Amino acid sequence: MKLFNPLHLSVTAPLLLSGILCQPALAVTSVAGQDQLRIHTSLPKKASDSLFSYTTEWRVDSGDLYRATGLGFFNAAKIDTSSNGTLITKKLFNALKDGLMHLEPIWRGININNPENQTLLSIANKDGYSLTSVTVRDYTNQSLKYDLADKNFSASGVQIALDLVLAADVEYIEGFTTKKSSTASEGEIVITVDDQQPIIIKTDGKTTRALEEEIAKQLASSQLSQTALVSSFVSFYDKNNKPFDGSEVQLSNFAANSIAIDITDPNLGILTKFKFKDENSTVKVNDPLFLFPILLLTTMLIGCYIWFRKTNKPE
Repeated sequence: MKLFNPLHLSVTAPLLLSGILCQPALAVTSVAGQDQLRIHTSLPKKASDSLFSYTTEWRVDSGDLYRATGLGFFNAAKIDTSSNGTLITKKLFNALKDGLMHLEPIWRGININNPENQTLLSIANKDGYSLTSVTVRDYTNQSLKYDLADKNFSASGVQIALDLVLAADVEYIEGFTTKKSSTASEGEIVITVDDQQPIIIKTDGKTTRALEEEIAKQLASSQLSQTALVSSFVSFYDKNNKPFDGSEVQLSNFAANSIAIDITDPNLGILTKFKFKDENSTVKVNDPLFLFPILLLTTMLIGCYIWFRKTNKPE
């Protein structure tokens, strides 16, 4: 009888196993587009190379979670303002498309769109998948607006968190940057809900927690929380993330259709988090970088075991 070659088995089996293990549920319960977030971008105001990134997480129906991140660095002093920000939006669109390329096609459970000549990014689930969270990290001082395509945040069960952060937490490099700031410098935070009168908060020399406390007092349906609405994930593909700093403003019952945030203080950035309904919130997030080596090791051990049994079988 011809013996199985364990080397051949160790190469082909992970491919077969990954195809079997990572199939979406046969019974499709989530309809494409039921979960959607629209991000209206603008021109950065910060005249230095600054980070903008966003991470989208989704799950296979009754299955595991996956995520992808897109990021870019922008400098207001080097941007062609005649484009009205459309080139910025296009770059961010392509960045997330590139992030999805790290995943097998069967794991890519979202559609991302950028209508021609518009400063709009639209993220939505595909059939058989559902969005669980989106985190937007802006250190470029853009004016950003978010909506669910004419749906109400509260009625859709979408929670929001506003986490003010110091730009120095991602920009400071020991030995290269002269000083790491621990407070805001000078500027404003402007928050507009639907077409209501905007909330304006002066940032002058205040800590991020003090500013969050002011927001929580003025913004309806909000409260200061010491736990993160969306966990901070750090893996091979999720660079420039920072640990949770211990406080954020959360809006768990936000009866509005849109929220816009504009920060003019160069010392500040903001993490805006959106948490969608998710029945499988305890399921571990799968990162393909680590999944394949586990399958490879497992099948190599199986192959070696089969080889040993067959070569030592009594005549």
